[in-house]
Amino acid sequence: MLKRSYFGLLSTISLSTFGDTFGLLAMEWMVYELTGSKLAMGALVLCSGIPELLIRLLGSPLSDRLNRVRLMAFLAAIRLLAIALPLGMGLAGQLQLWHLFAAAALSGACSALFLPTAMAIVPGVAGGRKLMRAFAVIDGCKGAAALLGPALAGVLTASSGAIPALGINALCYAAAIATLLCLPKLAKPQEAAGSFSVQAYLKEIAEGFSFYKQFPSMLAIMIMVSISNFSSIAVWTLMVPYVREVLQRDAAALGTLSTASALGYLTGISVVSLMGEVKHRRLVMLGSLGGMGIIIALWGLIPSYPFALTAAFSSAALGPFFGSISSTLHGRLVPGSLQGRVNSIRFLIGGSLQPAGAFAGGLVAEVYGVPTLFLAAGLLPAVCAGLATLLPVLRPLDGELQVPPAESRPGGSNAALVTLAK
Repeated sequence: MLKRSYFGLLSTISLSTFGDTFGLLAMEWMVYELTGSKLAMGALVLCSGIPELLIRLLGSPLSDRLNRVRLMAFLAAIRLLAIALPLGMGLAGQLQLWHLFAAAALSGACSALFLPTAMAIVPGVAGGRKLMRAFAVIDGCKGAAALLGPALAGVLTASSGAIPALGINALCYAAAIATLLCLPKLAKPQEAAGSFSVQAYLKEIAEGFSFYKQFPSMLAIMIMVSISNFSSIAVWTLMVPYVREVLQRDAAALGTLSTASALGYLTGISVVSLMGEVKHRRLVMLGSLGGMGIIIALWGLIPSYPFALTAAFSSAALGPFFGSISSTLHGRLVPGSLQGRVNSIRFLIGGSLQPAGAFAGGLVAEVYGVPTLFLAAGLLPAVCAGLATLLPVLRPLDGELQVPPAESRPGGSNAALVTLAK
């Protein structure tokens, strides 16, 4: 049953990711066609990112209080309704900018808990010894879905417009809902004790942060992720004007760039899976973030389509060296009863600067041009990663994982169960 649950969850994540590639490309293309404004494209991501951050903070206990599978199905259903708004208005020839912004806001609010809830299920259906590989397979399938999706979405948008791409997005969400409803019944992560109270709910939110208080090295590395995401979201939000104005190409070229990125990510995942357990985590994780920054900076200096494909592939190939290690550490360090909350806070910290990055990217590109944006967006994480190698707080990441005796665990069942030791 656990194997069936894992592969069902894997299918759900892959279908959602595949649909997202179509919807994201279509909505960005529509905004640019309606306005021609880089700032408007940044505002679209800002409109999605702010509700996402708020719900991840305020709704984090829900992933541990509610049936996780049913919660994911509900969130996917709301996202389906959100996509139906611009899809229906577009088919009726009445599409306006606010339809896209409303869909982005609602979809962002629901996606806030979708992936953290899915990640909270994985340790319970994969087993501790196979956790690294389980997360790597999920990341690999997400990469494979993102590999095929952008190329097809780009060709479809170039030949038939963005409306059919939104339709594919809606069909994928519907299929993901069906897959979730067919999963075997899983036990609730925990039973809510007594009646609901605001004080108890706020305490549960605080428990999600308590993990990072106990493990400051994990907090430091997630802050590094937030800086890297600040830069990467600025770059990819402005990929449409980069392709059209700098490279002088169409939506098919945009899809190919996204596919090159996904292929690079899939290659990185394959290497990580073959490597197995990583001992020198600190340098590997920081090296991947710094390397991605350097490649993006060079991307801005060399306005060539072949180089852009190479840069998209190479920068994405470095991503899994951070992502899989981080997911594995969270899966092992966090007890099952806190997985939903901690994963929500994890994504909250990592994505906290994304709305600002998207808006700042649009502003910089509008004033100084897209190549300057790429240069600045690459140098920021590269410099920060280099400086972070000197931080003593990150040294425990290179230690061995140890499980302390039950009687020595602070805080009882709500405390983190694993420590990092040299």
